[in-house]
Amino acid sequence: MDRQYCIQDGLRAYAIGDVHGELRTLLAMEEAIEADLRGYSGEVHIVYLGDYINRGPDSKGVIDHLIAQRDRGDAIERTFLKGNHEAAVFEFMHDPLGSDWLEFGGLETLVSYEIDAEDPLEVARLMKDGVDETHFEFLHELELLKVIGGYCFAHAGIDPYKPLTEQTESDLTCIREPFLSWHLHTDYTPLEKKVVHGHSIYPTPENQPHRVSVDTGCFKDHPLSAVVLEGRDVRFLQVSHKP
Repeated sequence: MDRQYCIQDGLRAYAIGDVHGELRTLLAMEEAIEADLRGYSGEVHIVYLGDYINRGPDSKGVIDHLIAQRDRGDAIERTFLKGNHEAAVFEFMHDPLGSDWLEFGGLETLVSYEIDAEDPLEVARLMKDGVDETHFEFLHELELLKVIGGYCFAHAGIDPYKPLTEQTESDLTCIREPFLSWHLHTDYTPLEKKVVHGHSIYPTPENQPHRVSVDTGCFKDHPLSAVVLEGRDVRFLQVSHKP
């Protein structure tokens, strides 16, 4: 029998899927969460699941906004997770010539930071000099895994053959299989925590026996999705691009 996963009483948790530089849509999602909280008096935890940058038009604006949210000092607890696109920034800065970051969304990020260069070494130099240090600090401090009640939150998922304490950064930011189809494997067993993740795009949010997926391809002009977890209830919010 599958485990019954739940969030502790008196807490409502939200997890927002991959934003990819779509600041307007992120703001719309936060407005939707604010509306959803009207009349609610318990504790609130918002988890941002990573991939804040690349592909969309305003990566810089997204990071500025997330830093402001982190520093608000209100009653809402917020967790910011690292995605593979954030990890790729540091891989590029460490080895510009050996990284493909510019080819999978980095160019759009450069535009948002008003960096105009094509040579990877020149790009890395301009980023080091021109990107606000607080942005690098924010990206460096991103968490890899968060546990809330019977759920764990990771950008891509987990390796179902390992305990949570043995997951690597690559597992948590990049994995697809065997995680995504774990419930269909012949050796399937319930995970110690149900995993809430983004990274892998689906047409609609998914609630599978072992995972909840909320990446619905926001940067492709699809809705941005979030899951709402309260007790044993699982429901979803979606917002589309504002005109």
